[in-house]
Amino acid sequence: MKLSEVIGHQEIKDRLAELLTADRLPHAMMILGPEGSGGLPLALAIAQNLVCERRSGKKEDDGGLFAATSMFGDPAPVVNTEPLSDACGECPACVKAAKFIHPDIHYTFPVVTMEGKNAPPVSADYITQWRKALTENPYMSAVDWLQQLTDKNKQGNITVNECHEIIKRITLKSYESKYKVQIIWMAEYLREAGNTLLKVIEEPPDDTIFILVVENIEQVLNTIISRTQLVKLPAIEDVDLASYLLTQFEITDKIALRIARISDGNINAAVEYAGGAEHQSDALLREWLSLCLRIKAAQAPEPSVKLFEFVENIAKIGRENQKIFLKYFLWFLRESNLIAMGLTSEKLEGSELGFAQKLATVLDPETTDRLNKLINKVHYYIERNTNPKIIFMSTSFKIASILKKEEVVYDSYDT
Repeated sequence: MKLSEVIGHQEIKDRLAELLTADRLPHAMMILGPEGSGGLPLALAIAQNLVCERRSGKKEDDGGLFAATSMFGDPAPVVNTEPLSDACGECPACVKAAKFIHPDIHYTFPVVTMEGKNAPPVSADYITQWRKALTENPYMSAVDWLQQLTDKNKQGNITVNECHEIIKRITLKSYESKYKVQIIWMAEYLREAGNTLLKVIEEPPDDTIFILVVENIEQVLNTIISRTQLVKLPAIEDVDLASYLLTQFEITDKIALRIARISDGNINAAVEYAGGAEHQSDALLREWLSLCLRIKAAQAPEPSVKLFEFVENIAKIGRENQKIFLKYFLWFLRESNLIAMGLTSEKLEGSELGFAQKLATVLDPETTDRLNKLINKVHYYIERNTNPKIIFMSTSFKIASILKKEEVVYDSYDT
């Protein structure tokens, strides 16, 4: 992957390009960014730049990129020796890096124990699946990755065995490139095993670059953090995310920008929203909250009948679209809470803004917190295949009680 192919973050990419050109890249970097912001793609792009033959000016056996004359004494062709600001994407090293098979770029990532194997797992056990997953989506989340390895809800881990493999790899001479690059994705999964790498991260062999990619820095050992140079990666800007969506989906500029705003710079969430754009989350949410309030306010059976119809309809849109809807609810709740606190929402407009202003009149910190916890819990259950009709019906009465400042009666779905 080239730097130019990483979505957004132009200022950070420009700074990295300068460091690469000046050969001043730190020997250990930690890229810190929220899920879906592009930490792994950025690490892949840095690695490809480091091994790119045109970028490093590497000479080849057939005369070399900058050979003075040909074997017959003819003048050499004029070659542009201006330093590249990005990997060329065409040399043999770039081709291998793009396929994730370059022998001097090494990958470490969370894994699970293989069926029928007692030995602690290492990343090499899953390298085929890793290359396939990167090809399909280099912005994948840890959950996405682990679900490809097992359907048994196992927790991922980066083992001490893997740390010993890392030390062994980087002490060997590089195969083709000047640099050896070790990418550790989701380095928070190292946990205490990270102590094994402290010395080698602090004093790696010559021309060895460590790139750690992290989403939750509080789960990383302070001793590791102190040995790396931190690169803080913010969420992808709305305009950059919208531009990407327009190239991938047949949607309008307005819808693309709206999805980008809802997604909070998370490209995976944005793709989910765009893929389920036919289910209008804002209209569904208005209908749901309206029904929740009416079932408490009216004596007539009509609101209850309407609620049953709503639950039937939302059960039909499928689990993935239900998750998208619930994520939208959480985002909308946060924006409405800003209005309730007297602030301005920069991501709402039109009918959405009007609805948020009405919802803000019944929100306070406690109500917002209770709703936020409730909807996160519902998302958790939907993700684990709970019956959607039961969970949405039960949640409707809880939402009504929360908005009415009543005590919520908990049921078997609560922990």
